[in-house]
Order: sequence, then C-alpha cells, then structure tokens
Amino acid sequence: MATSAPYTLCRIQRGERTYYYALFRNPETGKRTNKKSVESLRKALGMHDPTPIRRRDEAIRICQKALDAGIIFTQKRETTLYTYLSNFYDWESSTYVKRRNLLEPGSLSPDYFSNRKNLLTNHILPLIDTNLLLSKVTLGDLETMQMALVSKQTLSHTTINMCMSAVQAALREAQRKGDLPHSVILHLTSLKANHAIRGILSEQELSDFMNYAKINSEKRIYYACLLSLLTGMRSGELRGLRVHAIAEDIITIDQAYADIAGLKSPKGKKTRYVPCPAFLCNALKAMALENPYANPLLLVFWSKRNGGFVSSHYFSERFQQELERSHVLTKQAIQERNITFHSLRHMANTLLRGSVDEHILRLTIGHSSQQLSDLYTHLNQRALKSVQLAQQSVILPLLEGLQNTMDQQEEKHKTDVDQREPH
Repeated sequence: MATSAPYTLCRIQRGERTYYYALFRNPETGKRTNKKSVESLRKALGMHDPTPIRRRDEAIRICQKALDAGIIFTQKRETTLYTYLSNFYDWESSTYVKRRNLLEPGSLSPDYFSNRKNLLTNHILPLIDTNLLLSKVTLGDLETMQMALVSKQTLSHTTINMCMSAVQAALREAQRKGDLPHSVILHLTSLKANHAIRGILSEQELSDFMNYAKINSEKRIYYACLLSLLTGMRSGELRGLRVHAIAEDIITIDQAYADIAGLKSPKGKKTRYVPCPAFLCNALKAMALENPYANPLLLVFWSKRNGGFVSSHYFSERFQQELERSHVLTKQAIQERNITFHSLRHMANTLLRGSVDEHILRLTIGHSSQQLSDLYTHLNQRALKSVQLAQQSVILPLLEGLQNTMDQQEEKHKTDVDQREPH
C-alpha cells in the first residue's frame, strides 16, 4: 500500500512573482493543514533570505527541513500567567534583569526584585487561575485582581498599587517579546493612595531628645541620630559607612548596604560628599575601632552580635524606643505623627533650607538631577563650606553643650592615653 506524501506543493503566480505553498498531511490523523507559505516556513527556520523562492527543489528542501525541525505539527506549549509571574522576578534566572542591567548597569537590585517577588507570591499568585494562558490575559483580568485585593481589606492602596505595578511591568516585557499581543491594553488606573505625611519633631522636641540621648542612649544610636540630623544620611548609608569614607570634616557617601544586594551604590547611583563636624568624624572613627570582632571592612556602625552589619530595622526600632524612653513623645504620639528614623533626614532638610542654596541642599541630602550634579562639580568647595556654616549656625545650637561635651570627651581620651604611655 502506497504511503501518502507528507506534503503537497502548489505554485501560485501573481503578476511576475511565483509563490510556493505547501499542504502538510498530519501523520496521526491523515488530515491536511491549511496552505502554508514556503517563504514563511523559511523565516520560521531562521533563514532570513529576502530573495523569492523560484525553484521547486528549493521549496521541497525547505518543506522537509520544516518537518524535521518539528515546526509543522509540534504545538508550542504556551506558558500560563501563573508560571510566568512565578519565575519573572527570580533574580538568578530572570532574563529581564540581565537585559536591564546590561543596558543600564545597576538599574535593578536584588532587594528590589526580592520585594516584587514577595508581593506577587503573597498577594497576586493566590488570585490567579492556574490555567489562564499568558497570551490570553486581558485588562479585565488585571482589574479583577485589583478589585480582589481591595475586597480583602487587608492591604493599603499603596501596597495594592505596588502589586499591580509589578504585574504590569512583567506583562509589558511579555508584550515586548511577543508572548502577549500588543493589542492588549495594560494601562490600569491606580488606586488613590493617601500617603502618611512623614512627621518631624519640633525644634524643642529635637533638642530635648538629643540631649537625653547624649547622656542616656547607647553610643551607636546617638551618633546615628546625630549624623543623620546633620547630613541627611539614610539608614542604608549608615549601615554601609566605613572608616575610609570619613575624612577630617567630610564624609564620602559612595556605598549603602542592603540585606540581599550587600554593599552597593547609594540611592541615585551617585557619590556625594557631605560636611560633618570634625568632632563627630573623630568619634565615628573611634567607634569603629571599638569593634571586638574581626572587622576587615572597618564598619562604623557594627552589630554587637557578630561585629558585622547592623540589621535593617536597627536604627528605626532603636530610635523610636529611645524617643519613647526620653518622654519627649509617647508611643501613641510617635505612631500618630509618623515619626521614624527617616524623620531625622527630613529634619536636616527642613533646618538647613533657607541657609543653604536649594540646589546645593538637594545635592547634599541626595536628591539631585544630572544637571545639579554638573553644577555641584563647579561649586564643590563653596557648596561644602555653605553647608558647614549652616550646620554650625542652625543645627548644632539646638544641641545644648554638644560641642563642649565632645571636646571634653576627646580631651579626656587623650589624657588617658598619655597616662598609659611610658615617659
């Protein structure tokens, strides 16, 4: 019994062009496929030849290659939305992060990816039909997810917006790669979020607290508060602060520390320089040397447990604890006014504003554009001096006797050392 040919070729003449088409016979069912352009098969095989196919033997060769490659009857298994989102924010395997960081080095961090992965794992994936194909996702599916999160009444609108933003970013990448039709609209209206205004202390409250902390608080948390108040440094920058970054009266902020990424560039990816009173610079360097553990990185703020990096919540938790113990504010007032360690950064910005050029202040605190960075390059020394003067005239006077106390401590330390030295 003769075996049916696997395909039949037909030739169609259109004007001066000749087109070859093939009808393939499914070996399992015996049914024929619709006509397939041989030139389209050639493209599917990765043979990007723009010249028309004019010879029958060339068309036969391409049809046979298409059969051998399995692109005729082998159905591509489509990815489900559940599987796609489960893997998209995996730092080690994501092609998205590799491409983004190749085009814009350092634009995505492991901590950012971990945060997005946790949001999807905890809040989005439980809502998804595991059979929903990625290619079939619609705007209606996104709106259903959003409404389901709202209905739970367990998440703030800000968190829900972050969840949906993570989903949208993943789907936009799917569109770019052709796994989701570009005709699908992904613009989802964000929920109105009422952001809690970051509270700050009054000048009297700040003065009372810092004078309490100077006497009663642990040295590390007191110096951390003082440093953030004077320079606007973020907690991650304090965690990553090392002795080599501290000069006589200036600190170079070129690193921050995050739990997953480790030491990395500070927010904004730019190095900045902030004036810091000499007495505090000396105190910070001395504190780093007090670490009883091996401290090859010479961390300034080290953990009592192992001498390494302090925890991500250390400054925030300890600041609020000390603020409550000082009786400057009650625990309820701290929560109601949204007073956090980050509030000290805002205090620095508030107190220095008006005494320092706005552009220079933004550069010092760490909110800057490329244009401002260029400006800073030309005004470097004058800019630093203006911030130093503002620190001395605006902030330090709020901290009664601070300079004298620090000078006395330093003098006492020198005296103790001299007494221990043989004469």
